[in-house]
Amino acid sequence: MAIAIFGGSFDPPHAGHVAVVSRILDTLPIETLYIVPAYVNPFKSGTHAPPELRLQWLERMFASNKRVRVSAFEIEQGRPVPSVETVRHFKEVDPDIYLVIGADNLDALTKWHEFDALDRMVTWVVASRKGSEVPSRYLRLDVDVDISSTELRSLQKTHLIPDGVRKEIENYYKEIQCKND
Repeated sequence: MAIAIFGGSFDPPHAGHVAVVSRILDTLPIETLYIVPAYVNPFKSGTHAPPELRLQWLERMFASNKRVRVSAFEIEQGRPVPSVETVRHFKEVDPDIYLVIGADNLDALTKWHEFDALDRMVTWVVASRKGSEVPSRYLRLDVDVDISSTELRSLQKTHLIPDGVRKEIENYYKEIQCKND
């Protein structure tokens, strides 16, 4: 039985992420899904919420699901971690890995660190958004939740943040806005 890895900034985690997790568990022949929040996405300069806080939010969101584990692997490295390094780490757990990415990553995918090596190690799964094209070489995971982390950080559509962490996330981003005003 295989495993799946779903990484990202999760800044903040939201209903779109929950929908992806649900579709992964319903669709892929896996034993365990590892959610791996990035310390910092290698293609971004930073995050809005600190890594440890994003990790805690995810742990609370998925605590009741026995097939989901939230991994601190990338956060523990204290630096941006390329996906190929994360996959190598999880190869020790199970060599059969599905790597789940959002369709928004497809344009730059071949620019990822050691892409060719990564490509040989995983089965790619692309969580699609409305209007996104997914090439046939990738498994398509249809998830149609129209949401952006930017909107949530600006406190729009906060109803799309899961109940168990909504108030804390809203308060965190309100505090940031007050500091920046």
